[in-house]
Amino acid sequence: MTEERKETNQEKTVDDVVGGYHAVVLRADGELGVESFDTRDELVARIKALVDHDVTVFSFAGIRLNISKPPFRHLLTPWGNLPLFDIPKESLEPDDTGYLGFDPIHLEAPPEIKTPGAQKSSVNTGDFFSDEDDNALNVFDNILPDPDS
Repeated sequence: MTEERKETNQEKTVDDVVGGYHAVVLRADGELGVESFDTRDELVARIKALVDHDVTVFSFAGIRLNISKPPFRHLLTPWGNLPLFDIPKESLEPDDTGYLGFDPIHLEAPPEIKTPGAQKSSVNTGDFFSDEDDNALNVFDNILPDPDS
């Protein structure tokens, strides 16, 4: 609504009340699009520009309700967002373990996790912690200070 109408308290125009004008345009190549306009005049001008072209147009007035991006799509409305997915009731059972890994009941083996840039350690832990060496933990004697000294 323009400032002039607000100041003079004139009644709202149709464009003020409708919430927008839209044209669903289907092109001959199968491309589909929605074009939105603030005024009837803008919508009429666009439709006039499409006359005699190989398109199909469906026009309407009102509030366009968009859909959010995935993964959890919602219908976006001025009155709130409405989920477009169902949450199975059985999945709402609490899991006291907190474990987020694979489900062994439904999978034969856990998925292989690949971390880009991850490398194997160059340290051979078998040298330090073998069952054959009774003094395996003595490796730390040179690193940790002796508490008796």
